[in-house]
Order: sequence, then structure tokens, then C-alpha cells
Amino acid sequence: AGGPYQILVIPLLVETGRKPIVDRVLVVDCPESAQIERLMRRDGATESEAREALAAQAPRETRLSQADDIIDNGGPPGALAARVASLDGRYRTLAAKT
Repeated sequence: AGGPYQILVIPLLVETGRKPIVDRVLVVDCPESAQIERLMRRDGATESEAREALAAQAPRETRLSQADDIIDNGGPPGALAARVASLDGRYRTLAAKT
């Protein structure tokens, strides 16, 4: 892969354990209420089904405790771009040191 760094999307990383190829863990987080709302909207799920899907994952507190970096995705879409740009700068700096 090219570029100064790579991001692997591993939805169940916390549940399966950190792999040796992963240097940092980034968690994109939002409140549980937003997760439920988004699941219902995206999948056409009922609230019960959305809660069941979340229950199959590691608890939010566990994911956050395993994170080296966290992006808060609980606000409006426009707020996310600045957070991503900031983290990109940090990752580029870290990559230049290796």
C-alpha cells in the first residue's frame, strides 16, 4: 500500500484481539443513542434489533479503553472533517518518524 500510513478497517478488532501488524487503534465513536438511531435508519431495523446488534459487539467502554486515538462522530457531519484532518496530520507526523 502506498502513502505515508495505512488504515485497516477491522470492525471486530477489540473482540478478536490486537494483531501484531497494528501499531495504533483508532475508534470512531458516537453516543449509543446515535448508534441506535443510525442502525435503525440505515438497516430499517427496529430499536430492539438495533440494540441487539450493539449487544453483540464489545461494550463502548471497552472499545474506548483499547483506543490509541478516538474520533467523535456524534455531531453534525461537517464537524467530522476537521477531526479527521487533525488526526491525519498527527498520523503523518508519526509516520515520518519511523
